[in-house]
Amino acid sequence: MESVEVTGIVLSSMPVGEADRRLLLLTRELGKISAFARGARKPTSTLVSSTRPFAFGKFHIFPGRNSYSVHRTEIQEYFEPLVMDISKSAYGCYFLELSGMFARENTDESETLLLLYYSLKALLNERIPDTLVQRIFELKLLQLNGLLPEFSVCGRCRREITEGIFKPGLMQVVCADCAGEDTSGFPLSKSALFALNHLRAAAPNKLYTFMLTDEVFREVADLTEFLLNRSLDRPPVSREMLTIFTE
Repeated sequence: MESVEVTGIVLSSMPVGEADRRLLLLTRELGKISAFARGARKPTSTLVSSTRPFAFGKFHIFPGRNSYSVHRTEIQEYFEPLVMDISKSAYGCYFLELSGMFARENTDESETLLLLYYSLKALLNERIPDTLVQRIFELKLLQLNGLLPEFSVCGRCRREITEGIFKPGLMQVVCADCAGEDTSGFPLSKSALFALNHLRAAAPNKLYTFMLTDEVFREVADLTEFLLNRSLDRPPVSREMLTIFTE
């Protein structure tokens, strides 16, 4: 049986038996897959470091009936500075879990993998607030899964919009004229809408190129939280740890 080479990242790793590990991988070619790394917990194993969360690179795997087996890896990035920082590690673990919740098996997940990779890289950039990286990552992940609304035109009159109110019932933003006296929903300023439209159009490696004022960030964050909660069946377990650093 020939092995298959995939490019991916370890989303989670758990001990199995006396010396093995069960991995959840996000791969470009096969989507989300489970894989066993035999003997990976033995100190002498070549798979010790490459089967930990955040390890990114090439994995040579053998297909099995219900899962795969890892027999060789070529790791390009371990994200060690992120792992060594408890706060950034909490954000990173949240990104890993959220990616796994949206990813599917036997699909091309190249865009999600790129988003995750560049978002973890952004966490290491001290010039970008971690909270902003989080919200950008969440919004782009929603878009990749067809869950991010349009923000360029009014949902009622269909004219181009520069500022307005996002209506949860309509799941679109409406202009001030169409909203009238109904101010319920999520107000979005010109700067907030510009950021949201920029995010929709940007490639993963071009996402983290802007900053937001505190006021605009709150607008974007409130909307993101609503959209994310609406899209998930359950909250990610890692969010509980993340709240320690965001509240």
